[in-house]
Amino acid sequence: MQCRISGGFCWLGLLAVSLLMAGCASTPESEERERAGSTGEDDALVATLDDPALDGVFVVPGVDFSGYNSLRVPALNLDQWRPAGRELPLKDLNSNDRQFFRQTYTESLVHTLVMRGDYALAMDPGPSVLEVRGQLRQAVQAPEEGSGAPRGTIVMLLTLDLYDSVSGDLVATMTSRQPIDRSLNERNSPLTAMQVQRAFLEWMGWFREELDALRQ
Repeated sequence: MQCRISGGFCWLGLLAVSLLMAGCASTPESEERERAGSTGEDDALVATLDDPALDGVFVVPGVDFSGYNSLRVPALNLDQWRPAGRELPLKDLNSNDRQFFRQTYTESLVHTLVMRGDYALAMDPGPSVLEVRGQLRQAVQAPEEGSGAPRGTIVMLLTLDLYDSVSGDLVATMTSRQPIDRSLNERNSPLTAMQVQRAFLEWMGWFREELDALRQ
């Protein structure tokens, strides 16, 4: 999806999942203690969340995307995967993990937008070249009334900042999240290679649709 507002910025919300409280039988005293404890826990959890309303496509007004037909793709930025001081569920990435994430990101982009699309891959800046700077991070999904997702659903968030490769100007930002399977609500569960590959393929299909729309 895409929305344009003349002379302004536009964000589209894409996805919302929620956190559900688990109930258990207890005495009134224990219930009161649990409520007090869970409030503090929830406050700490919500402090780590990114607002789903900020997901979507942000386009700088007045930019003509029709001339862009090539993509320059630096390595995926993983510096904010697990920021210091934030309680996030998935473990830090070792050097092998980082290499796999970056390779999967690049291969998925090339497969979807170059081999199956009509974009070329560029090694150097040029007048028809968009530079795609990707950043991946994790979060715990914010509560959303009416959602059937379990409490503590883990999401991966991909942000793609698009720059004119000649001027260096930011021309668009795209952000999307992929929820991880519910089994990962257990705090130390591993993130599997299949989940990562599937997420990147879905992201790149979405990216291609949005970029094609901008070029029309």
